[in-house]
Amino acid sequence: MASETGLGASDIAELSQKIARTQARQGLLLEEVESKLEAGFADLRGAIDKLDLAGESSLSFDECFDAMDVLEEVARLASDEAHAQGLRAVLDRLERFLKRAGFERQRAVGETPDGRRFRVVGTEMSDTLAPGQALRTVRAAICRHGKLVREGEVIVSVRST
Repeated sequence: MASETGLGASDIAELSQKIARTQARQGLLLEEVESKLEAGFADLRGAIDKLDLAGESSLSFDECFDAMDVLEEVARLASDEAHAQGLRAVLDRLERFLKRAGFERQRAVGETPDGRRFRVVGTEMSDTLAPGQALRTVRAAICRHGKLVREGEVIVSVRST
């Protein structure tokens, strides 16, 4: 088989070593990201603990919500499914954490967006979705205890003529 590919045993051994080093680097990078995520959660927990007793907060979660929107878009565009899956796992953890604080991110992909929660910011051609259905959420709508706290933004489908 090695002669069919033009690779000798030493070439295959060298490739194997490169692959192993790459996997080790990616493993270390993943551990670093997880460590930073845990530290961020600890900081966020500490900030939430300082909220006043009435449940109102001077702490703004907008930057966190914006970061989650970016993570979601990067996961959607990722060329490597393993990276996309990892980003979606981080998003899931953030969503669970924020849900415990009473927040819910809403997306309208595949459905007609509710005008009370979403603003249409663009259109794209689609032959798979009916005109007016959300193709992509640019900015998730945020509700807290059922009340809208941030309007969402979507791209909706149009048919080609």
